[in-house]
Amino acid sequence: MVVGGVVLITLFFAFQLPRARMDNNIIAFLPDHVEERVIAKHLEEEYGGEIVIMTGLERPYGTVFDPAFLFRIRDFAKTVETLELVKDVNSIMSTQYITADQESIIVTGLVGEDFSGTGEEIAELKRRLASWDLYQGALVSGDYTATQIVVTLKALSGESGNPEVAAALVQIRNLAKEMFAGLANVYTAGQPVVSATLSESAFADITFLIPLVFLVLLAVLVFSFRRADFVSLPLLTVLAAVIWAVGAMPLFQVTLTLLSMVLPVILIAVGSAYAIHLVSHYRDEAETKILSAEEHRAFVLGLTDRLAKPVFLAALTTFAGFISFCFAPLAPMRDFGVFAAFGVIAAFAIAMTLVPALLIIRGPRKLKVPAQKNGQERRDRFSLDRELAGAMSAVAKKKISILTLTALVIAVSVTGASKVVVDNSMVEFFSDDTEVSRGDRFIREHFGGSAQIFVSVEAEDTQTLLDPEVLSAMDGLSAFLSERVPAAGKVTGFTDLVKRMNQLFNGDESPEGIPAPARTPVSEDPGDEFGFGGLSDFEDFGFDDPEGEVSPSFQSPAGFSTTPSAGAPAPATPTASAQSAVTFAMLHAAAGKRPDMSAGELVRELERLTNYDGYAYYEIPVDPLRYGKQSREELQQLVSNYLVLLSGDRSQTMSNDPLEPTAVEMIILINSQWQEDVQNVIRIINGYAAANFPKTVRVLVGGGSAQEGALSALVVNSQIISICVSVLVVLLIVAFSNRSLAAGLIAALPLAIAIMVNFAVMGFLGITLNMATAMIASLAVGIGIDYTIHFIEAFKREYRSGGDYLYRTFTGSGKAILINALSVGAGFFVLALSRFRIMAQFGGLVALSMAISAAVSLTVIPALLAAVKPKFIYGSAEYENGRRPPQGG
Repeated sequence: MVVGGVVLITLFFAFQLPRARMDNNIIAFLPDHVEERVIAKHLEEEYGGEIVIMTGLERPYGTVFDPAFLFRIRDFAKTVETLELVKDVNSIMSTQYITADQESIIVTGLVGEDFSGTGEEIAELKRRLASWDLYQGALVSGDYTATQIVVTLKALSGESGNPEVAAALVQIRNLAKEMFAGLANVYTAGQPVVSATLSESAFADITFLIPLVFLVLLAVLVFSFRRADFVSLPLLTVLAAVIWAVGAMPLFQVTLTLLSMVLPVILIAVGSAYAIHLVSHYRDEAETKILSAEEHRAFVLGLTDRLAKPVFLAALTTFAGFISFCFAPLAPMRDFGVFAAFGVIAAFAIAMTLVPALLIIRGPRKLKVPAQKNGQERRDRFSLDRELAGAMSAVAKKKISILTLTALVIAVSVTGASKVVVDNSMVEFFSDDTEVSRGDRFIREHFGGSAQIFVSVEAEDTQTLLDPEVLSAMDGLSAFLSERVPAAGKVTGFTDLVKRMNQLFNGDESPEGIPAPARTPVSEDPGDEFGFGGLSDFEDFGFDDPEGEVSPSFQSPAGFSTTPSAGAPAPATPTASAQSAVTFAMLHAAAGKRPDMSAGELVRELERLTNYDGYAYYEIPVDPLRYGKQSREELQQLVSNYLVLLSGDRSQTMSNDPLEPTAVEMIILINSQWQEDVQNVIRIINGYAAANFPKTVRVLVGGGSAQEGALSALVVNSQIISICVSVLVVLLIVAFSNRSLAAGLIAALPLAIAIMVNFAVMGFLGITLNMATAMIASLAVGIGIDYTIHFIEAFKREYRSGGDYLYRTFTGSGKAILINALSVGAGFFVLALSRFRIMAQFGGLVALSMAISAAVSLTVIPALLAAVKPKFIYGSAEYENGRRPPQGG
């Protein structure tokens, strides 16, 4: 009945496995109430929730201006636009270009549809790219050897981990590799790339690592037991437990995450312990007896009853270690804790029912080998057991040396633990040589980065938002980040469009300012309906008036003439000596802005000083007198007019409304992979906003990078909560089972040492505290306590039996602890082969924690028991009532 019941339950959960889904979207990791998630939802409502895939194309032996390469970009863009989930494709062959003629603002393609790749067209493309800084570092690299294609998907940011998004990514990535083969190196980056690759790689890891962990466990069991029946029982136990735990997740509609990926590995490594203890004691005791079927049945049930308490306590404390994650604020960590705890209970229940049932069904057995060989093997094995037990017993008796060394280890660990850094940058979860890491690194180095911070500036009404003071503060923030914050790779926003429009309108004006126009009565002009106050106001923007008169050419104070309007008389040409003097003066004035200017920055400053191509007016209009206006309200109306001329294209305005916005945004790309740099940028943004923005607006900071920062803070909170809960619960369990607080405190010591050493190793090796490594401490508590419990229970039992109790403790439970620690540690160490950096680190650190916990249980615990002589062992009632304490040990 037991075997049949376990088989049926296992089959039920196995049928749930095909329904399992994985989602590694970072937003899903954050609780609903976290500010960064609330802001993310708000930004989606204001600006739309599109997510982007960045495709970088590198031409290491040429430039992007090869006609064949440009034609291929256009073909790629058109092909990608046909995909179902794709909303828009932005590239140098499809992006828009804002320019002006003598009559209007023109929004056209950067490259025309009739582009044929002639030398003149290539030259014009270069000129246009150089004419607006918005393109540099966004669509083309500074040296023109790389370009970027940005694909916008019709999906919200919270859906970046969905299978549909992952499928679209695979299509786009494969298409890019196919179409640009031989023309360019292809790289992909962006939040959906990371999320999809996490899921894709996690499934690949699972299919590779789970069989490998089984093989490692099999090898340990074969080495330890050397019999097929003893080896198969722990394997059957953990196989069933894994199916139960993982199958329960889709049953309750819980998606798998990167953390869930380690669940099978953990259960294989941990769940084998309960069956191992049963099998180990059965082998040592049953093989020395000749039993009938009834005697064998009674022996199995008696053994199960005798080991029930220590095995139950081991399972209960491991359960407590996992269930402590249920108090963590991170949803994936809570899910992991719930189903890992369920898996532990399942492994315990299966071990304590299925293993005895199968042993009883099998009946008593004797080894069918030649007697002399069998006897020799038994003598060799027991000799090894005795030698090992003798060595461990001798070490444990050196209590002063052990306790001194323990104190030294704790002191060193405190120093190392202080060096631990918290970082949850998801791209850093991957090894450096993986495709996603190489893609992210390429985008960071050539295009400002793939991680984004969004800054939303919002007001109650359009007039308040478009106030020159507000726009100037926003533009100042953009300039501050670009010039003073190294981690801010590329900054773009609403003010870039306003400045571009301002530049185009004032290309023929003096760099010193625009004279106030003569006021004429407002006519019944069709232009009035657009808010321009009549066509005569176009003179304010530097354009010809309706009757064909042209604006005069303005002279800068230094003698340089700005570009004249069509038909204007050419200015007088200065003499050669005057030209040299003027040139020197202009260079000196330009360089005076900042002494460390690059050549490109110096040229741009010269263009600003001379109003070349309108660059003197590539700014937010703040001073009314400079623009021939009387008030800031007129400047605000000027900006409103600019929005009208953008033809109501919301995508061009970076606002929540193309004509009457109440929210405008700025996008900051981060060129660093470290969360510390991201958080520094966010702190600077908030500090700058508090000091410079008027109180009439509010500034919100969001985006994927901000969410990763929130994740880091939650990881620290989760770490503290889970450690405190797991240690407290384990201490209470051990104390209650032994009716002694001292028992709980003694049992907690190996846990504290293992946790401290774990953090010390992380600090000294530069391993960051992230979602995975944050779980190690609680796992060390939940799993490592097993060794202490088994040792204390065996020590107490052997002490009460008299004789050399310490030696017998090591002969029995000491050997089982070593086998269990070896199997668990080896199982976790398999994770070192994972393609995820954090999983490899996680596996190595847990294996180290298991080794430390076992070593402390076999050395520090007996030394501490001998030094303290706790009453729950040495002062038991049967000895207080007159019996002589046993000798030995």
